[in-house]
Amino acid sequence: MTIDFVILWVDNHDPRWQLKKNQYNSDSETLNGAERYRDYGTLKYWFRMVEENAPWVNKIHFVTDHQIPSWLNIRHPKLHIVYHEDFMPRDTLPTFNSNAIQMYIHKIEGLSEHFVLFDDDMFIVKPIKTNIFFDKNGLPKDVFGFNVINPVDDFAHIFINNLKVINENYSKRKAVKSHFFKIFNWRYGLINLVNFYLLPFPTFTRFFDIHLPYAYRKSQYQSVMNSYVKQQELTGHHRFRKVTDISHWLVRYVRLVQGEFTPMNKGNGKLQYLGEQLKTRNKLLTISDRPMTDEQFSRTIHQLQQAFEKKYKKSTFEK
Repeated sequence: MTIDFVILWVDNHDPRWQLKKNQYNSDSETLNGAERYRDYGTLKYWFRMVEENAPWVNKIHFVTDHQIPSWLNIRHPKLHIVYHEDFMPRDTLPTFNSNAIQMYIHKIEGLSEHFVLFDDDMFIVKPIKTNIFFDKNGLPKDVFGFNVINPVDDFAHIFINNLKVINENYSKRKAVKSHFFKIFNWRYGLINLVNFYLLPFPTFTRFFDIHLPYAYRKSQYQSVMNSYVKQQELTGHHRFRKVTDISHWLVRYVRLVQGEFTPMNKGNGKLQYLGEQLKTRNKLLTISDRPMTDEQFSRTIHQLQQAFEKKYKKSTFEK
């Protein structure tokens, strides 16, 4: 099975990018604050981990707004540099909205049918095989967990927008009846208790969103976007994140309710936050940003970079 990786990256320190961004105004500071664009300075370690722990990857599609790190070996045979205009409609650019970018990633030239979508804070910290993302028949692995909306910030609107599409077009009762053992599965652990508790609700209240790299089939991604072109184009033309956005999670949600996935063990990955002690017991690690002063951020990132530097040697993706 040929599997590609797709990673979105932005360098918020780039003065040209800053100048371009400052020409436009966003509606929501919560959705578009400085911490949403902060670069950890750990991209080279992401590539080191891929080379060491997932050498089987076919191609890495590096999506960026003409920002290429000086250390990156752009002639690497597995590397494909992708600019936004290469796959996004011209009238959507420039964009500073990752949700908008993700509306069109299935259009990346040469993207394989099976691919994994990464944010630049998602790391492969231990050796993995292809079956962590896809089963032997090519179905993506996922967790069909129920959840509830927790409206603590504007991001909750994105969950709601995705759910609105699902509840308008799919019956929870039919999904449960058709895919009962994909909703209640021993691999989910305690999530089964949440599923049982929320089972009586007539509609989907939210899905459990795993903060791990997301395995997708390009054909299914395209099918969902073609089915909801209005929502796709609305989000795709939002230069900054807005409360009316949908996200790539909609593709996940559709495949969950259609049963087009294989249950996975959520213990394969771990979510932690900047400043917490680095934990590498799991194979996949997401290190999420959180509000802190510039001084705290610099100190925390330096510690993280040192930890990665000690553990992972220079890769062929570096000059």
